[in-house]
Amino acid sequence: MMESRIKQLRENRGLIQEILATELGITQQLLSKYERDVTLIKVDILKKIALYFNVTTDYLLGISDAKRDLKGQMRMSETLDEYYDLVETYKNLDPYDREMMWSIMQVIKKTREKHKKDSKNTEES
Repeated sequence: MMESRIKQLRENRGLIQEILATELGITQQLLSKYERDVTLIKVDILKKIALYFNVTTDYLLGISDAKRDLKGQMRMSETLDEYYDLVETYKNLDPYDREMMWSIMQVIKKTREKHKKDSKNTEES
């Protein structure tokens, strides 16, 4: 059950395994094994996947069909309200363009994180 949920969440977001694996700090081969339920998933990776997709670990494990607890649902609703137009535009892209947009956003995110880290290191010097 879990492998199909991880794969389903990944595909619904228009991600290829390599991109998600990089985001999680694991190899594409390991992610593939998790998706196919070939190997047991480590608890820290399970938590990272749940946070990444804003779902509960119970959902990923197939214990519950509810993706989010009440707090997660409220957070999701607030986010959708704020970014509705962006979500609608992204949703209407073809899979290739979704993947490209997701890759661009991840590069921007990593650049911003590096910038913050560099700024913090400069302030400490």
